[in-house]
Amino acid sequence: MSLNIAVVDDVRLDSEKLQTKIHRWFTENHDTSRTITCFKDGQSLLRVFEPEKFQMVFMDILMRDMNGIETARNLRARDNKTLLIFTTASREFAFDVFPLHPFDYLIKPYESQKLAGVLSEAVRFLETPEPVIDVQVSRSVYTLRLRDISAVMSRDHFVEVVMSDGRCILCSMRFRDVEAKLAEDVRFLACNRGIIINMDCVNALSRDRDLFIMKNGLSVPIRVRGRSKVINDFTQYQIARIRREAKK
Repeated sequence: MSLNIAVVDDVRLDSEKLQTKIHRWFTENHDTSRTITCFKDGQSLLRVFEPEKFQMVFMDILMRDMNGIETARNLRARDNKTLLIFTTASREFAFDVFPLHPFDYLIKPYESQKLAGVLSEAVRFLETPEPVIDVQVSRSVYTLRLRDISAVMSRDHFVEVVMSDGRCILCSMRFRDVEAKLAEDVRFLACNRGIIINMDCVNALSRDRDLFIMKNGLSVPIRVRGRSKVINDFTQYQIARIRREAKK
């Protein structure tokens, strides 16, 4: 696999430091050829950008003229596959960038462990692409990675998608349409009427075994009729998952 990576930052020192850290991680951890190109601003990137030209783009948010969010919005209009990793000195923009489907969000100064984790996950994702689902939100379509979905719940004529980090997305879709899209993925389990959970996101069963306690703190009720089957399906999935991980 050969990677083209872009680093977009109007502070030259920050750009060069990140470029060096990325090169070092690949040299020490992954035998992958890569080209890293630094851009001084968003306009410079967009002038040469083409769909699938870059597999990863590290995008600073606070830049002069065109900021990182506006740049990313233009990029996403041309390409929805590039992995976007936003970089900034502040956490306040985390929710602003969500509609642009970021892969991750790095806070300056970059912690080596955090950057290593992002690069490791990005390479794994590119080698084995994670299944995604397109959901309709108002007049926009969001592409969500299935691994990031904790639960899906029917809300009248809408569907509420609860993400693993606790964020909620209200989709203007029918529950059965979303259910059909998730049906082929073994991670998802219908545990109650109008409720589907991602079993990878379950932290524990409640003491009375009537609730799934999700890793993001959400408590999801398990239906009374057929409860034993739901719990059995969940248990069998977890056993199979442990066996798969033990073989790695």
